[in-house]
Amino acid sequence: MPRPFDEVRDQLERQYLDARFAPASGLSREELLAELERHRTEHPDEPRIITRAWLFHLLCSKARIAVEPDDYFADKLEHHNLLIALREEWRREEERKEFEGEPPAVAGAWTAILDCGHTCPDWRNLFKYGFTGLRDRAAARSGVFYQAVAMVYEGAIILSKRFAGALPDSALAALAERPPQSFREALQLAYLYHELQEMEDGYSVRSMGRFDQLYYDFYANDLKAGRLTREQAKELLKYFWVKFLAKTQGKLYGKPFLFGPEVNELSYLAFEVYREMQIVDPKLHVRLAEATPRDFFEQVVGCIQAGCSGIVTVNDAGQVEMLRQNGKTPEDARDYILIGCYEPAVMGQELNCSGASGVNLARAVELVLASGDYASFDELMAAYLSTLDAHIALATDKVRREERLWPQVSPSPLLSGTMDSCIEQGLDVSQAGARYNTTGCCCYGIANAADSLAVIRQLVYDERRCTLAELRAALAANWQGYEELHLTAQHRVPKWGNNDDCVDSIAVQITDFLGERINHEPNARGGVFQAALYAIIDSAKAFGKQTGALPDGRLAGEPLTMNTGATIGMDKNGVTSLINSVTKLDLSQFPNGTVLDIMLHPSVAGGAEGIQTICSIIRSHFAQGGMAIQFNIFDAALLREAQRNPEKYANLQVRVCGWNVRFADLAPHEQEMFITKAEVG
Repeated sequence: MPRPFDEVRDQLERQYLDARFAPASGLSREELLAELERHRTEHPDEPRIITRAWLFHLLCSKARIAVEPDDYFADKLEHHNLLIALREEWRREEERKEFEGEPPAVAGAWTAILDCGHTCPDWRNLFKYGFTGLRDRAAARSGVFYQAVAMVYEGAIILSKRFAGALPDSALAALAERPPQSFREALQLAYLYHELQEMEDGYSVRSMGRFDQLYYDFYANDLKAGRLTREQAKELLKYFWVKFLAKTQGKLYGKPFLFGPEVNELSYLAFEVYREMQIVDPKLHVRLAEATPRDFFEQVVGCIQAGCSGIVTVNDAGQVEMLRQNGKTPEDARDYILIGCYEPAVMGQELNCSGASGVNLARAVELVLASGDYASFDELMAAYLSTLDAHIALATDKVRREERLWPQVSPSPLLSGTMDSCIEQGLDVSQAGARYNTTGCCCYGIANAADSLAVIRQLVYDERRCTLAELRAALAANWQGYEELHLTAQHRVPKWGNNDDCVDSIAVQITDFLGERINHEPNARGGVFQAALYAIIDSAKAFGKQTGALPDGRLAGEPLTMNTGATIGMDKNGVTSLINSVTKLDLSQFPNGTVLDIMLHPSVAGGAEGIQTICSIIRSHFAQGGMAIQFNIFDAALLREAQRNPEKYANLQVRVCGWNVRFADLAPHEQEMFITKAEVG
């Protein structure tokens, strides 16, 4: 029996760094590769989904394993990322045939990829059937797809037996024979499945489902039968959640668990555990509704106040109605989860590919300015929207071509085997077997774009302080030698986030265009594209690096603004004005997700009054049409101290965009970004 969690936490957080795979437990990488090459030579015309399933089964059966004596859960398989390598081999082959010789896209204007990674299995089916039941329902049917599904789940059963032999006290002996019947068994099954899907796809599982709804019956039945106490359940959950931190060391996107809108005892217990652990991964999504109990709402906000900023709260009524308006049945709309960061999708029924494409709203301003002169601002604005239209057309066309390659690049029988629609149709998710097949198009840098266009309108057309040619010259010089004009652009023109219609009306015009243009654009999987209005930090940096100086005063290469918030230091009229600006936008036009970032000083967010302040901000944002909101609460002095003495603040968390990291793990320039936010917040 493992020791108390607090006694072994340090070693559990290093369990993947220190994992030792015994040579006698399985084949080496070279031996596994030799088996794969032998199989491919003997079966040159085999369907690729079968080759993937065969390799999956081989890894489960013969790759080396490792177990932790001081752990409740077993999962470590030395698979050497061989399925990822095979996928990348096929991807290069197919993309070479499809895209070779095409001219490159305009740098930083748009992006388009094959996004196989924003997924959520049908967790209910996993718990209902277990590995054995999912294998058996596929094996009862004939066809290549069903053969592949049965093969991967047979591999999962074999692996469960291997782990059970190496860790006799685990729950895996039972799970090799039947579905889970206890809280511990359900947690074990979920984590092992999670690891196997990430092995299969090479991407993060981007939702662990509706935690308090999925696990409550297991938890309640254990308590009723005397198999488990509340404290023992907390201990199990700590052992479970620490694995996600250990796997990423808190430096990746965070593993999302969803709560609400209905809550139960497990909802309260989970947030109690989360606050005690002070952990940056996983992250928790919370659906808030009018019926949400006040004490639970305050418990969630208390966690945020205590520094657990890996929490995003969402407007449940708004999200459900938005999904219904965008093609989901009312029942399915009510069963949404958030994929990855903020992207709503129907649990176990939708493959929303939310990161497939993106459009840089700020780069389009730069390109329009470079293309010539315009007699009026309306003419320039029309050219700007026409440029966005062209970029969206190029991005969506590229994604459609990528999606047609998907069945030959990355079939996923393990994921598909959980989905009823795939089983009913005999189609893999790569063949559009999911019930809903949507594709995301993220729109980056709304504040930069709106602010820049507002500067052009005021300084060039209204006040005639400069000409377009003079503004172009200033931007080409990265504002060097144009300091007075730079200061005027930064501080004498209204900026997004201050409830000023001079700039807010431009943002509304842009977003109305984006919603109409992107939503309902056909993809290649029988579904449609969906617009999103957010930018993770990676996108903000990557697109910013490829974007020159902008009229809003931003220098060349600097990161773009993230999400729906204002440029750092430019929202000078407080949180209420920021919310008023953001909610002028029709956020229901962005069914692929939006979020507002709020930075609060501890002086206004502390104590019982602080909890009510944060609750009021959330309620206000949602009442005005906001869809999601997240918080950082700290002051600049604390961050400076943490920068100087990182060892003293090893657990200080920062919400960087759609996930949390330790402040000490940020690069120095990223730390400065948050310090600047805190200084002007």
